[in-house]
Amino acid sequence: MKQFQTAVKFSLKEQLANRFALGLLVIFIPMWYWLLGVITPGDAVPFKFGPTGALLQVNGHKLVLLTAGLNGLAMILGFMFFHSAHKSLAFDKRLTRSGLGRVSLIMAKALALGATTAILALYTLLILLAFWHTPNNMLEVWLGFWSVSLIYGAFGLLLGMLLNSELAGFFIIIMLSQIDTGLQVPIGNPAANKAFLKLFPSYGSEQLSTAGGFTHVFAGKDLLMSLVWFVGFLLVALGIFATRTRRKSSLQNTRKTEQ
Repeated sequence: MKQFQTAVKFSLKEQLANRFALGLLVIFIPMWYWLLGVITPGDAVPFKFGPTGALLQVNGHKLVLLTAGLNGLAMILGFMFFHSAHKSLAFDKRLTRSGLGRVSLIMAKALALGATTAILALYTLLILLAFWHTPNNMLEVWLGFWSVSLIYGAFGLLLGMLLNSELAGFFIIIMLSQIDTGLQVPIGNPAANKAFLKLFPSYGSEQLSTAGGFTHVFAGKDLLMSLVWFVGFLLVALGIFATRTRRKSSLQNTRKTEQ
């Protein structure tokens, strides 16, 4: 337990130290809401609602606001966790060599990811209320925001453990998040409402937030789908981390044995 508490402290410090990403979130999200809201009219647009299979006619302006929140969280939290994982990997290796258990460190990273994304998803929801005062179910909108934050936070961790190039990581996160969330919006987008979008990471989050914004339906299956994406990315990321730290320790033990 003491090791776990120490690991949690270090993991949370990693995120709090990333002031650029946090500042970007505080400034970018309201600007993104305002910009996309200004250029998008409130005309009704057809949206394929997964939980019921119905084609809903929803307010295009409000739908874009929901997607703006999802897109901003995906980009910034993906970048935030990529940067922290990439920067701290060498330090994490030193911690494990000093006796800090890998399991404790892995669990701490998962806990820090969950707590950080939950708080920042709530912040994004509160900013949304300044532009749209009456979503039907704010808890469900928050779940949509939180789930996409978990998915891209875990994806950022994965890339941070895997890639050596920061530029490559930033490019992948920006391009994937833009394509992923952008194709979900049916405004001027002929690919929207197509069946293949169910294969995209943010599909469940978009359905959740839309359900909370415009209906009284709880999109439980879409929440589960989002959690599957999150757990998948997280397990791969933590598996890579465990492998990279174990290899170094095993090599050192082999050298000591030979000596």
